[in-house]
Amino acid sequence: MAGAIIGIILILLLFVYLFTYPYEFTFKRKLKRILHINEVNLVSKPKKRYKDFSVERLKKEFEIEERYFDSSYVDEKMKVLIVKPTHMTGTPKCLLLLHGIRDKAEYWLSKAKLRENYLTLKESSNIEDIVFILPNSGYNSESWYSNFYKSDSHRYEEFFSKELLSYIETEYPNSEKGIAGFSMGGYGALKLGLKNLSSFETIASFSGAVSLIRLGLNRRIIRFFNWIYIPKFLFGDTSKNHFFKVFGPWGYKILKNDPYTLMKKNKNYDNRFYFSVGSADKKPYLMFQQWLDIVGRAKKLKLNFKAYLYKNEKHNWDYISKDIYNFLLFFSKK
Repeated sequence: MAGAIIGIILILLLFVYLFTYPYEFTFKRKLKRILHINEVNLVSKPKKRYKDFSVERLKKEFEIEERYFDSSYVDEKMKVLIVKPTHMTGTPKCLLLLHGIRDKAEYWLSKAKLRENYLTLKESSNIEDIVFILPNSGYNSESWYSNFYKSDSHRYEEFFSKELLSYIETEYPNSEKGIAGFSMGGYGALKLGLKNLSSFETIASFSGAVSLIRLGLNRRIIRFFNWIYIPKFLFGDTSKNHFFKVFGPWGYKILKNDPYTLMKKNKNYDNRFYFSVGSADKKPYLMFQQWLDIVGRAKKLKLNFKAYLYKNEKHNWDYISKDIYNFLLFFSKK
């Protein structure tokens, strides 16, 4: 009897695996459909559009303040870079940018060429004044901008959504605000944005982990995932082990923090959304496929959004240095 039950369970698991596996032909079919959406832009030959400025010029044009926050929610000082244009008129916009896993806040400056892109657009009068808020994620750059499962001393989501956001709103009370991020930061930006809709006019993900189920499975399994328990010992990979340390082993706990799932809970969005990815960003975490999911959902929900697909671009900061130009235009557009 026990053997028969185990056999049935194994057959069911095999069926679920075969049914939910992310086959290449399904993505090609979906991509063809997505590319016909008016809000989607295919960039066939991505290239940098920023000018190269001298170190002296960048120092002259920007002030960089390094702040450390003592938090009530985490057991470490949280580092935040505040980058301000030297010459501002009126009330600036305010943009919170979240980095990826094992990255640093400084990468927005050194690798994404944030200042160069901004200054290039500013010289051509195509952009308004923007103050950039660049935090470190915490937990050795692996916090996922989230409250850890069963840990009161690692509530990173609380720090960002309450303490840091409160600071930004106090310092720039009349500013139009946006939140955006790359990879893990794209996940954090979309999750924090969806949970704090009244605080951000613009919410963006650059190659973000915006559909957690897609990290390993097809989104069709999402209906079953609520009741699934995933023992951590099954995963020897350090990154996957850490994932369960953050989000916990229960499916419903993970889905509560899943941007793809969160997005459908609200039917009336006044926010503007931006999603981008490289077409070669498929393995190991299926970022291209996650982009397909979130763009499809945005269209279905009739959101005000813009999406970019960069041909042959991979999961790296070089792609971000090309994409940030288009995003700054989108964010600054009245």
